Amino acid sequence: MNSKVDFAAGGIVFYDNSIIIVKNKRRDIGLNKSFWGFPKGHLEDGEKPAEAAVREVYEETGFKVKLKRDKPIAESRYDINLEDGVIHKTVWFYEMKVINAFEKEPDNEIEELAIVNYDEAINLLTFREDKKILKYVYNK
Repeated sequence: MNSKVDFAAGGIVFYDNSIIIVKNKRRDIGLNKSFWGFPKGHLEDGEKPAEAAVREVYEETGFKVKLKRDKPIAESRYDINLEDGVIHKTVWFYEMKVINAFEKEPDNEIEELAIVNYDEAINLLTFREDKKILKYVYNK
């Protein structure tokens, strides 16, 4: 079994006392595996995590954002099990605020965008790890 490492970055984005989350398109062999999470994506060659986070949030939401801090507020590590191996994934999340909303349409990886309050975000987020991160960030 092959093993790979993948790094990504994204944002916990606050907008008018709400949180922005996205529903990612994940369709395999006709099955709907879409999930709600924070906007995030892979680091490009030579890109710093903070730069990737801002770029990915813009691509996935269409919102121009600004980091609240230069350092990530949370880190998530998990494994993705595939038929041919495992991907060990690390994602750094940065706390962000919106500087220009609805500048462009979200990219085609995103099925839906939601601007919701804390309780709605907790209910919508698919993965327990994302819920823990939001609770931590929201209660800081």
